[in-house]
Amino acid sequence: MAENDLVLGLAAGYHCGDVRPFLVSLAQSGFQGRCVLFVSNTTRDLKCMEELGAEVIPFDRPDRAGHVPYNAWRYFLYRDYLAAHPECNGRILLSDVRDVIFQSDPFSHAWGAGLNVTLEDRRMTIGACPYASRWISGHLGESAWKTLRERNISCSGTTLADRETMLQYLDVLTELLLPFTPGKGMNGYDQGVHNHIVHNRLLQCSQHDNSGPILTLAYKKGEPETDADGDVLNDSGSKATIVHQYDRKPDLFRQIRTRYM
Repeated sequence: MAENDLVLGLAAGYHCGDVRPFLVSLAQSGFQGRCVLFVSNTTRDLKCMEELGAEVIPFDRPDRAGHVPYNAWRYFLYRDYLAAHPECNGRILLSDVRDVIFQSDPFSHAWGAGLNVTLEDRRMTIGACPYASRWISGHLGESAWKTLRERNISCSGTTLADRETMLQYLDVLTELLLPFTPGKGMNGYDQGVHNHIVHNRLLQCSQHDNSGPILTLAYKKGEPETDADGDVLNDSGSKATIVHQYDRKPDLFRQIRTRYM
């Protein structure tokens, strides 16, 4: 809950309506830090994003990285930004932006030391998920997938740490993201590498499932419960600090769009 806390996100190709729930809910959460969004030349309504509290930074991929999906390239942007801004010495959240809302200040939770990562619904494993399986086997190889196939999926879309740990994470992640060979359905391969880091304990981390501060909805059955105020509840019946992948739930999607648009 400090002014030097930082949220980093990527809004490549989005318009202001895509990120409005993210930015409005963050502002309403009591967050007092900085929110930086990296934008591509196809991102629209930059002034609107700035008016909603984002610091907007345009970027271009160098020619040598033109084949690397934006989902993966964002981590190089984050790493370079942190390296160039030593004043960002608080806690750091890397977050998806199109499908995330905040119901409390994301730094108000009593996070564990070091890297904090999120688990998706525990009924789904890496081996049972066609996307995770493709990303891991396609980029890291069949043996890497076999090692991880019984593990639960860690979602790379919400990761939090102190500055030192985050830089370590980004160094390890970016090293493993390259070289990349494009293939069908590989745009999310960064999450495969993220799971390789988490489950092989390349860095020490705290794992949070859907009963904790971040509710990740893609594989959760049905619509999540809400309280009398319309806030979304996690699997333990408490108000989630962060709600991710709300667009996978039609009723919740309509509620959030109505509330924040």
